[in-house]
Amino acid sequence: MTRITVAILVLLTAMACGGTAAAVPPPTPTATFTMGAMNTSGVTGTGLVHKGTGSFIVSIQIHGLAPNSSHISHVHIGSCAKPGNVAYALLQVIADASGNASATSTVPEYYSMPSTGWYVNVHKGPDFSKAEYAPSVSCGDLPAF
Repeated sequence: MTRITVAILVLLTAMACGGTAAAVPPPTPTATFTMGAMNTSGVTGTGLVHKGTGSFIVSIQIHGLAPNSSHISHVHIGSCAKPGNVAYALLQVIADASGNASATSTVPEYYSMPSTGWYVNVHKGPDFSKAEYAPSVSCGDLPAF
């Protein structure tokens, strides 16, 4: 009985202290980038890219959106100055009541960045169902990572 009690106490102590497994640190940003306003939107912000094994994470924080609005976002091939096709879909960017938003997307596959580069694009609307939703409101060129 004493051995069982001691074993239970050791187990509970280990659990309370976080156990013996090593904590996994959050990913270190591989690169940071700036989200600039497009089409006189006034929407700006910052972003981080974390490269994983066979994947990458894109995190953006932007402000200046219409309050409580929703925006489709992507990684595109090219640059903000020389736009190209969509490479990867990212999560919907949803603004709070102050017009601020953050979104963190994991892209589960990763191919080498093309020589023309990649950029993150946040569009004006929640989808492409209307022509006025397609223009970009914020764009950020991804540095090589």
